[in-house]
Amino acid sequence: MRLFISLSLASLLAPLAAIAQSTDGLQSTSCVSSSSSSASTDLYKTKSEVKYAKLFSIEYHNNYKVVNNLSTKDKYILYQCGSDKPSVNDASAFIPIPVSKAATWATTAAIFLEALGVQNNIQNLGTAPSIVSSCLQKLLEDVIEPFNEGNSTHTDEQEQSNTVVFNMPGGEDDDTSNTVYSVEYLENSALGRSEWVKFFAAFFNAEERANKLFEAIDSNYQCFSAKANDEYNDIRPVVAWTSYAAPTEYNNNTAYWQISFADYKYDLVRDAGARMLNTTGKQSTMFSSSQAFLDALEEADILIDESFVSYSYKDLLKNYGIGDKTSATYSWLDSDRVYRPDRLQSTAGGLDWFEAPVAFADALLQDLISVAHPKFSKAGYSPIWFRNLAKSDPVTPVTAAGCTDMYAQRKDPAGTCSSIDFQSANASDSVYSGVDVNETQDLIYDVSKSEIINDDDSDSQARSESSTSGALSIRDGTAAIIGTAAMALSFVAAAAL
Repeated sequence: MRLFISLSLASLLAPLAAIAQSTDGLQSTSCVSSSSSSASTDLYKTKSEVKYAKLFSIEYHNNYKVVNNLSTKDKYILYQCGSDKPSVNDASAFIPIPVSKAATWATTAAIFLEALGVQNNIQNLGTAPSIVSSCLQKLLEDVIEPFNEGNSTHTDEQEQSNTVVFNMPGGEDDDTSNTVYSVEYLENSALGRSEWVKFFAAFFNAEERANKLFEAIDSNYQCFSAKANDEYNDIRPVVAWTSYAAPTEYNNNTAYWQISFADYKYDLVRDAGARMLNTTGKQSTMFSSSQAFLDALEEADILIDESFVSYSYKDLLKNYGIGDKTSATYSWLDSDRVYRPDRLQSTAGGLDWFEAPVAFADALLQDLISVAHPKFSKAGYSPIWFRNLAKSDPVTPVTAAGCTDMYAQRKDPAGTCSSIDFQSANASDSVYSGVDVNETQDLIYDVSKSEIINDDDSDSQARSESSTSGALSIRDGTAAIIGTAAMALSFVAAAAL
């Protein structure tokens, strides 16, 4: 049961540090002096409207906002500091805003705050070694105090010193009195996930920044999608998102293989000018044998491996049960189109795949277009997150040394679509070897029930892929997406979704 709380004004006003920070794009940055006048005055001239996200909503009143997490059914009442708490029933928490002291257990939430340029308000951060952002790494060195995960008493003190602690349901220490849940990872579209920047903005009165950022992301995304589908409508390679789970105590010491068909991946693949491989029309299918799994991959042209354990091409072939590459006949294998989304990493192995791509859907789409159509840009393009295992693409480590301004609003890493000259596809190009031309529908491989461990397409399974306990969809309980709880909590330094 969530606790009903009211945070003190004194706690809110306690300064994090003497930092000269720009207030451009922020509204009502000061506390009001008169409760009666604030109640009749609209303090929030700039409002955010939700366009794609399905799991949160924001209602505006003169001196307070109602932010609803529609997944957890939590209702957060954000009221302007200095004014009286509004009379609202069934509130999960009353939080004075703008928030000046925040903590986050989930690294994805920290990226949203950095995208808003309010990272100066982060006081504590969980799973610190996993964070990939160079400037957040720099802040962790100089300003932000990591949660002391080895000392529960100290951790409790750290949490209570903040106005809010952003977390996910089931995450590390997720039921503190000032916990605010975010579930951007459960959204069914890439743009829906990125739109959660508006959710976080509401706590900092940063709606203008959020609206401007998301409008640019949305416009750029639509441009990339339109160009990709115009140029490559007649030559759409089939993409399979796969993973392998090694035998562990969490899966009865039984290995399994999985093909994922999460909603947001479907959108991305289609928008990238490609087709999605699905099995039995379900959103996620796990196989009990590698051969049954490989049979389902016969028509795939591109493999995107999300296994937690497969970090090299040699590992992948072994884990997938392919002893001799030359004797196997798969398009994705013959054409060396085997990828992993783990190019950008922290030195501790944290993956940026679970941070920036969630916040910047347009950059994610651009990267996937480069996987489906490597020569899409006449000027050339190097993927940000995807690396080709078959071609031994290297991992790119990210360190604090790469940060030039740790308080700057993080920039969208995507290129400007309107200025990119797309190159038409040539069906005779070797990169499209094996691809069926003029096939535009997603390919559904109908497997027998005897080959399947689980093909549940319920909301929790399909969208969060919570049962992929050996895949990149698993991270420790403080990350962007949680998997099977016991397994997730064991991966303290894992950088996986």
